[in-house]
Amino acid sequence: MNLRVTLSIMALCLAMSFSASAANVSVNCSKPQTGAFPSINAALNSLDPAGPNMITVQGTCKENVFLFYFQRLTIQAVNGKTAVIENAANPAAIVLQAFGCRGLVLLNLVIQGGTVGLLVNQSSEAVIQNVVSRDNSSDGIVAQIDSTLGIENSKSVNNGGNGLTVASAANSTLSTQPGETILFSGNAGNGVDVDAAYLQVNFGAIHVENNAGAAVFAQNGQLLFFGGNVAGQPNVFKNNGEGIDLFDTSSARLFAENLIQNNGEVGLQVVGGSSAEFFAFSLQDGSIGETIVQGHTGPGVNVVRSSAATFTGPNLVRQNGSTTDPLSSGIRVEHGSVTLDGARVAGNTGPGILAGQGSAITVLDGATIQNNSEDGVRLRIQSNADFSQPITIAGNGGSSVSCDPSSIAFGDFTGIKNVNCNVQAEVERTVTKSRVVLH
Repeated sequence: MNLRVTLSIMALCLAMSFSASAANVSVNCSKPQTGAFPSINAALNSLDPAGPNMITVQGTCKENVFLFYFQRLTIQAVNGKTAVIENAANPAAIVLQAFGCRGLVLLNLVIQGGTVGLLVNQSSEAVIQNVVSRDNSSDGIVAQIDSTLGIENSKSVNNGGNGLTVASAANSTLSTQPGETILFSGNAGNGVDVDAAYLQVNFGAIHVENNAGAAVFAQNGQLLFFGGNVAGQPNVFKNNGEGIDLFDTSSARLFAENLIQNNGEVGLQVVGGSSAEFFAFSLQDGSIGETIVQGHTGPGVNVVRSSAATFTGPNLVRQNGSTTDPLSSGIRVEHGSVTLDGARVAGNTGPGILAGQGSAITVLDGATIQNNSEDGVRLRIQSNADFSQPITIAGNGGSSVSCDPSSIAFGDFTGIKNVNCNVQAEVERTVTKSRVVLH
């Protein structure tokens, strides 16, 4: 038998094997239907886990689903409708778990009423589109242990824990089509929690609002966020208990439009050897995409414990602080460093930048610090600041730059008035209760 004939027979056998294992089945959980299974679990029991398989669901399925090493499986609602998977266990359990699955796709589903709504576990690979995880007693959506999760046009709302948790070397990418968003709202924990894992957000896809904890909390995590390609499509982190928290050597890079607004006392915290970088640049429509941090009762940005923040381009820290918060400032730095490369710090209650405990500040390339209620830049306890023109420091309620006897300011002060670096050390402000990390 020649090679061409042998290859033809092999291809035919593979095709027959593929078609024999593939299945497309229906589930109707609301009423008996000829040719349809009464539950998702009943349908799964009929399938070869090697796939590819598709399950199309109607109605509300009261069951807990465990997908064990299924490959190339799609679970979807009937076209144009939404199907519900609701916890049936007593006590409640995980509603839907994928364990060791590859090529899993979930479409147009509501997952509700369990402990965790959706758990993507043990090196699974999954994509969810138009999925809502809600009213679970713990986290809405979890990806963990080397798993990969893609999220498109979905919601995790009103859960008793975090909206989304990405942990234990898992990674998750959030992206949508124009006009769509991904929402994490009303959760009792953090909107998004990243623990020793990676999270990427593409195209201004994410709205994190009205969560009791932080909008985003990262511990030894890596974040990469891209805003929308045109003006008015930012990633939004708004009205949460805190804004974005980076702890324990976490890193974050935020590009283009991001809005961090009205998150209690602090908008951004960079703590414990962590780093944050913000990049503003021109969008497709010619406007400038920038990160805005505004509307917090304490410091807009808090950088402490050997951490660093860099703002490149006309990013804006404005209208943070209050007269009742002793930590009020645009940017607060303790044992850390901040670079303003063309960024703006304006209209904050307290100093524009408050630096202490051996911190380093760099201001250059068109940066502006203006119209803050106290000093533009205040240096305390062996801190230093380097100024390079062109920059603007003007219109602040106190000195443009002030230093205590142990601190130093250097560089080019051309056009900067009211530089006062011979003042006595100020009295330490008393802090009684705060969500801001102090040192």
